[in-house]
Amino acid sequence: MTKQPISLTPEEVRVLARCSLHYHFMQQGTDQPKSLEATLEMLVRDAIQQLHAAGGPARLSRRECLAQVAAHPMARQMVAHYYDRLKQDWSQMMAGNETLTLKISIGGIPVQLSGTLDRLDKTSDGGILAILFRTETGPLPTAAELRRDHAMTIYHALVAANYPHKRPVRLQELWLSTDQSVTIELSEEEYRQNLGHLREPVRALARGEVMARPGLHCDICPFKHRGCPVYTHETHGAGTQNEADDLDSSSQPGKIPPRKWVFKI
Repeated sequence: MTKQPISLTPEEVRVLARCSLHYHFMQQGTDQPKSLEATLEMLVRDAIQQLHAAGGPARLSRRECLAQVAAHPMARQMVAHYYDRLKQDWSQMMAGNETLTLKISIGGIPVQLSGTLDRLDKTSDGGILAILFRTETGPLPTAAELRRDHAMTIYHALVAANYPHKRPVRLQELWLSTDQSVTIELSEEEYRQNLGHLREPVRALARGEVMARPGLHCDICPFKHRGCPVYTHETHGAGTQNEADDLDSSSQPGKIPPRKWVFKI
């Protein structure tokens, strides 16, 4: 069993907690090619980072800021939303595009965490607000969904460890396309429970194993048709099922039994 630290980002933790076979595929560099959505996100983030670096709305005019994304209507709309919001929030902002690191132990295995926060703000009650930009169109997650999100738990750990005198720690997803946000504050119980879900997959990685966990996430996994040995297509018996069979999710095409698969790597 390796004792070398396993390096993980919050996004990798999110995938690892759901299916470590998906995580393994990501590490092999076989992920999807850059999409139009990824290109849009890069344009928006570049424009916002330049706005931060220039000194905010007081130093960079709205026209100059939007000129960077003038040829991309969707990006322009997002940056415009953010510019107007930042005019009100600039005095609270502590840092932008801040990369934080933390070494912890999960299930007895050393783990090196690292993640980049799009913005860190001070709050009126002496706490800190960690903001993550989202460029998707939605739907927005609920606060309950974010509290169960393992990536958000890792962001919480990073901020709490690097800013020990700032309490409480709050996390916010800022959806730039609609200028809406969802803010959460994890309880100690939620934090420890979410980290506890990582013990088994992290220990498996240390043993040189990955575990596939079939579930609803398989339907949107980019690797289900690109090398996954678990995802199956049940084409036999098409057109012969009765109405009762239609209610059995395990008999529908693309569904797989709810069991765990372990692979040696």
